[in-house]
Amino acid sequence: MNKLTETGTAQEKLKELFEWSSNYDSGKNPFCVYLDLIGYSQKHYGGNLVKNPSECLGYLEYTMLSNCLALFENNGYEIIYNIIDEITQEEE
Repeated sequence: MNKLTETGTAQEKLKELFEWSSNYDSGKNPFCVYLDLIGYSQKHYGGNLVKNPSECLGYLEYTMLSNCLALFENNGYEIIYNIIDEITQEEE
């Protein structure tokens, strides 16, 4: 099984999606779609980042997104948002 579609910790799953998204244009990638879906981009940037998500999503990206969305089953928004902050700050 592909490592990118396996389950893992919240930190691992979000970091995998973030790193995978580096293969795309900045601001038009699966990680930005995830930020739009969970309300993070609205809260932090005042609006959605990706106008047409289907342009950057294939089957693998949808699977990765679903794994990351499933993280809310055991984690609240604050925990997920904090992990996102950590991941994005590591790259700065």
